[in-house]
Amino acid sequence: MATNDLSSQQFYYGTKANLNPGDLIESCNSLATYVYLTPTLDAAIWEAELASGEGHGRVYIVEPIGSIEDAPELTDQKAPKHLSRLYRSREPLRVIGEVTKWTLYHGTRADLKSGDLIEPGYHSNYGQRKKATYVYLAATLDAAIWGAELALGEGRERIYIVEPIGSIEDDPNVTDKKFPGNPTKSYRSREPLRVTGEVIDWQGHSPEALKTMKDNLERLKQLGIEATED
Repeated sequence: MATNDLSSQQFYYGTKANLNPGDLIESCNSLATYVYLTPTLDAAIWEAELASGEGHGRVYIVEPIGSIEDAPELTDQKAPKHLSRLYRSREPLRVIGEVTKWTLYHGTRADLKSGDLIEPGYHSNYGQRKKATYVYLAATLDAAIWGAELALGEGRERIYIVEPIGSIEDDPNVTDKKFPGNPTKSYRSREPLRVTGEVIDWQGHSPEALKTMKDNLERLKQLGIEATED
């Protein structure tokens, strides 16, 4: 069914192609009828990181030239199902900008305020709960939600917007473990993160998904597999 009441919605398209404002994105396959877009930045990041090609993953802000409609579940969709909120169009998408500045998040149960520092040295949520050498952050909200839901402690799950004081690097605990590259845009730093704000309106994972994740982590714990800290 066509969806025509999304004129105020911002849409994204993930790719490894180098595009400019005004360029048109058309179906890259002569047999394909549609081009796909999403209002979910995390989903576009996944598409960009997993796209074919040798370039860096890039996320563009796009506008559909024609009407769009809900896209049925794609059989080859690689991103988690909760990130597969897709629309499709028979007509091209116009590039109107590129996402070049990423919001960085940290999920936790700690009660913090703007200006507070999140420092390494606290117990890891993985392995044998040893004190962590690094502090972790992500450019996808989904990864931060997992961090909050799996964090130790009894406090309320919180997601903070943070800025790293020092350099950051890809988190090897998730990079290339299941998907090529770093589709969750998960990072770590040996230096503190400064809290600059908090995400108030966010939706957690389903009880089933959370149980599966916790069961997998418990299995790793029993096998003696710990987070990579070196």
